[in-house]
Amino acid sequence: MPHHKGDLEKEIDGLRRYARLLMRNSTEADDLVQDCLVRALEKWPAIAQVTNLRRYLFSMLHNLFIDGTRKSQRRGTVVPIENAVNVASLIQPEAQTPNLELRDLQNGLANLSDAQREVVLLIGLSGFTYDEAAEITGNPVGTVMSRLSRARHALREHVNGAVIEAPERRAR
Repeated sequence: MPHHKGDLEKEIDGLRRYARLLMRNSTEADDLVQDCLVRALEKWPAIAQVTNLRRYLFSMLHNLFIDGTRKSQRRGTVVPIENAVNVASLIQPEAQTPNLELRDLQNGLANLSDAQREVVLLIGLSGFTYDEAAEITGNPVGTVMSRLSRARHALREHVNGAVIEAPERRAR
């Protein structure tokens, strides 16, 4: 069953959440989502036929993020600490997690490698399966599972008070 252009609108909130956590800057994240939606509209006749529109859009957003990251690495762009991800603003109001744990989680996410943070966000926040996350990131399922396991361990250690240093940021 073909999708309608109105189906794109249903995915915007999820795309924005994912982009904000990836970009660590809401303005740049909104630009990334806009680029993703523009590209989707430009390719609409083909995209309307995909089986899973949500997964396709997240893959497209992920690829645009990777392309942008590579370009900024070549240019030497530095992200200021003031633009760190604000996890607390993304948690539903009914969640009763204490502020201290949210701050620990936020700091823990900031200390993960980009690859680990991506799989945590795709699987933990956006609800994708391992297979879907693997397809979105272009990695084997085993790599996704390994990154998620290491990221969960690092987050657990961070929340429990262990000092975890941020890994070197490398190009993919």
